[in-house]
Amino acid sequence: MARAKKNKPTVTTILLVVEGTTEKIYFERLKGLERYSSLKIRPDLPKHSNLTTLLDYAKDEQASGAYDYVWLLFDRDVLQTQKLPKTTLDLINNPEKLKKHGIDIADSMPCFEIWFLLHYCLPKQTYKNQDKLIEELCKHIPNYCKKQEWLDKNDIYSMLKDKINTALENSKTLRERNKNADSSDYSMCNVDLLIEKIQELGKK
Repeated sequence: MARAKKNKPTVTTILLVVEGTTEKIYFERLKGLERYSSLKIRPDLPKHSNLTTLLDYAKDEQASGAYDYVWLLFDRDVLQTQKLPKTTLDLINNPEKLKKHGIDIADSMPCFEIWFLLHYCLPKQTYKNQDKLIEELCKHIPNYCKKQEWLDKNDIYSMLKDKINTALENSKTLRERNKNADSSDYSMCNVDLLIEKIQELGKK
C-alpha cells in the first residue's frame, strides 16, 4: 500500500522594497536570525533616482504575482528634497489607497533610525535632520553609524532584539501622540506595522 504523501507547509513570500542600505541590512539580519520556516523575506534595494521610481518598482513587483505581500519602506524627509509628481504624493500620503494596489507602507520621519531609537525611548516631536536623530540614538548605541562598513560589523538586529516589545509599544504611543499632529515634520514611524506582520506570518 502506497504511503500517503505529507503536504508541504505553505511558504508565504514578502518583498520589502527599501530605500537604503540600513533597512536592507537590518531585515537581512532579521531573516537570518529568525529563520522562519513558513515565511520567505526578501529585502530589495533597487536602483532608483527618487521615491517615484521606487514606488513604480514596488508596483511592478506586486503586479508580477511573485509575492504574497509587498511593502515599501522610505524616509519621509525625502518629501522635502525631492520634487515628486502629484500621483506619487497622493498614493504615499494615502496608505489605504496604496493598499488597493497591493502595497503596504512602513515609512519613517525623519529616517529609519527612529525605529532603532524607539527600542529605548520615545523620540522628540521633531528633529532638524537625520543627523540630529542619530546623535540621540548614539546616546544608547555609542558610535552608531549608518555607513555600510559599520552595519556589516555590527549586527543591529541582534543588538536590539530583546527590546523589540518596547519598540512596538513606543511606536503605538508615538502614533497616538501624532493623531492630532498639524505638521508633516513630526517624528513618526510605521515600521512596527511591518514587524508585527512578519511576526504574524512567521508563526503560521
